[in-house]
Amino acid sequence: MAAHHTVRSESGLSMETLREHVPSVFVDSPFSGVSSRYGFVPTSDVVEGLRSAGLVPVSAGQTLTRIEGKQDYTRHVLRFRPDYAPTIVGEALPEVVLLNSHDGSSGFKMWLGMFRMVCANGLIVSDKAMGAVSIPHRANAVEHARRQSLELIERVSGIGQQIETFQRIELSESDMFQFAEYAASVRWGAERPAGLNARELLTPRRFEDARRNLWAVLNTVQENLTKGGVNLNRAGRRSSTRGMRSIVDDTRMNTRLWEAADMLTRGENYREAEIIEG
Repeated sequence: MAAHHTVRSESGLSMETLREHVPSVFVDSPFSGVSSRYGFVPTSDVVEGLRSAGLVPVSAGQTLTRIEGKQDYTRHVLRFRPDYAPTIVGEALPEVVLLNSHDGSSGFKMWLGMFRMVCANGLIVSDKAMGAVSIPHRANAVEHARRQSLELIERVSGIGQQIETFQRIELSESDMFQFAEYAASVRWGAERPAGLNARELLTPRRFEDARRNLWAVLNTVQENLTKGGVNLNRAGRRSSTRGMRSIVDDTRMNTRLWEAADMLTRGENYREAEIIEG
């Protein structure tokens, strides 16, 4: 589980700040170990292309590595917000999430994200709900990313309707516990922390989330998993869960939780859905 470093600014991140915190964005060649068929496209070119379309980077993170010479090529994720975006539903703002690397570990991929202002927490809409976009490392990648990002933002009205559906669905105690149990399995799998009671994931961190609707439960569980600090019942000592430290794990968990909530609204059994690793 690779650790990563993240920087965020609601007013937008300058290119100088990005260069300081996520140097992988600015390399001008791929890592030496990638295939000769790998078509290199600097992430910085895509960032500039999205900026020209009115999308401002507000968050950026990069995977850390101990492999000598590889630090400036690792997987990185950026979140862009339209400078004209209104507040949507549930104190959430639409964002475009971009994932890339220059070491061959991933290609360009984009999702629609929602940033909930009340808790400074970012969800990612699942592939099935809104469609992720994969962008090949080719010469037209910048224009492709620019066009696809604007198309993602245009789908925000559909996400607003989906959030309203989440807010209308009231969950029973059993439903809430089952959702929390599923979330724990997505987050940790077989490496679930000893002493974890999934009910602890349902503990809201603010008064506004002390509700039983699906939107409140989704945000509460996601925030507790992402930020950590959930109490563990271990005899003899006090301990708690750690926050997310992996770009891949964070993205996977976010999309899986949104997909589970979406399936629940349709009466489908999300607990039997395959948990995809990586």
